[in-house]
Amino acid sequence: MPTTGEARDGELRPIVTPAAIPQGADLTRQSFVSVGGEHRFEHRESREAAEVLVEHLFAPTPVPVAGIAYAIHYQLAEGRAGGDLVDVYGFDNASVAFTVADISGKGTRAAIQAAMVKYGLRAYASEGFNPEKVLRSLDRLYLENTAFDQTESFATVFFGHLDAERTTMTYASAGHESVVLVPPNGEPIVLDVTAPAVGVFEDQQHLFKQRNVALAPGALLVAVTDGITESRRGRREFFGMERFLDVVREQRDAQVDVVARTIADRALAFSDRPAHDDIAILVVRTAATGNGDARA
Repeated sequence: MPTTGEARDGELRPIVTPAAIPQGADLTRQSFVSVGGEHRFEHRESREAAEVLVEHLFAPTPVPVAGIAYAIHYQLAEGRAGGDLVDVYGFDNASVAFTVADISGKGTRAAIQAAMVKYGLRAYASEGFNPEKVLRSLDRLYLENTAFDQTESFATVFFGHLDAERTTMTYASAGHESVVLVPPNGEPIVLDVTAPAVGVFEDQQHLFKQRNVALAPGALLVAVTDGITESRRGRREFFGMERFLDVVREQRDAQVDVVARTIADRALAFSDRPAHDDIAILVVRTAATGNGDARA
């Protein structure tokens, strides 16, 4: 079950607010998804993708990480599930990595690609690669995999690596535009894209770059997939980056789970149709000065 963000033994328990699967639901026969708060069971292909996404890509019990508070909000779209991905992973040197990715396509194939992205990033980062090299390596793996399987797929990926002191994040962003850093007393900053999308170009690995950003105590990092920014009203009006930034400004001092949930609620309320894209949101706050706890 999702846990709260209360401090315990100098650490904070992370908060996950997914489209929850009801306790005791039998996923071998049907899949439970939540669309805009309305729960129902889906057909077999969605069930298979949902099992992979919820049971394997998202740990059943969130893992506390010292020096930060974080929340994840995840909702499957109506119809076939896609391949949105959020991951928080701590290393044995006390640094921590954040991933938010959006894999093209829907259904089981996208879920499989999402699993490859998640564990590929963990493996390359565990080898000591910096974010630039991590995404270059993932790009090569992705291209080889789609070529061998004779499939077409690409992914936008944000990969950030926060140091053990929680003061500097080195990141690489492969076409993933909707990531925002909020300094404690400053305006939200949209982090630059530093690379093309993963799995697109055979000969463009030299374009994969990385950036360093300073994180002051109490800084807020918010990353979403396009299920938020491309939530649609009518034919041409999208929720967009500006509305997303407005919500971040408004909620910047709220608890991390409230920030995540409010972003999702506002995007879904804006739309005049059921969600046709998955929603994945990551909100991270670094610890305040002088103690190891971040305010949840």
